[in-house]
Amino acid sequence: MNIVTCFKIVPDDTLIKIVGDKLDLNVPPKISTYDKNAIEEAVRIKEKYGGKAIGVTAGNIDRKSIREALAMGLDEVIAINMKEPDVMTTAEAIAETISPIKPDIILTGEATTDSSTSVFSSYLASLLNYPVVTYAKSITIEGNKVRVERNLTTFQEIVETDLPAIISVVGEINTPRIPSVKQILESSKKPVKNVDYNKQPKVKIVNVSPYVITRKKIVIEGKMEEAVDKLLNYLSQEGVL
Repeated sequence: MNIVTCFKIVPDDTLIKIVGDKLDLNVPPKISTYDKNAIEEAVRIKEKYGGKAIGVTAGNIDRKSIREALAMGLDEVIAINMKEPDVMTTAEAIAETISPIKPDIILTGEATTDSSTSVFSSYLASLLNYPVVTYAKSITIEGNKVRVERNLTTFQEIVETDLPAIISVVGEINTPRIPSVKQILESSKKPVKNVDYNKQPKVKIVNVSPYVITRKKIVIEGKMEEAVDKLLNYLSQEGVL
């Protein structure tokens, strides 16, 4: 079984700061949160059903992050160098790169922590003509079919489709493993294939700025009943009520 997992290397969102009216994105890179869940699930499927787990990343090809993915259990990584990736162009680059592999199952994170569009898996599915299942919280493979439990917040849904298929996972599906020192050292021996993709993006990010909330800084004091009346009166004047 050929298992492909797509992961994106993004700025560490826990370290991003607001400086004036700009976001300081000069922070260390990391593997996007849900993409780690996708990597973990790919490795678990390989361990349970056999086969090969291949990682694919496009855009930022930070070597340290790629080694982390390999240390988690991927057999190899294909790193696609793109200078100005957008979602659609990234999907095109990955589709073109992995088509010769003929993957049986492709795993992605439900959304990335930088753009959070949640549309990459659908774009990729349309290009490869694969069925796509989103919001997966558990995956079971039975012969040539895959059974997926979906977490749709207010209810759960179980769907089934034929392989090959693309599945995007949510954080509840697993807990990504922390590689041991031995696995980290061995990761340097695993193959990393570098690919250049120079197609111009369809969308370019011109500016990134923080959403700033201007607080009213109004303190309402007094006894509870009086304070509630003052609050309701103020909200009414502001047009909230």
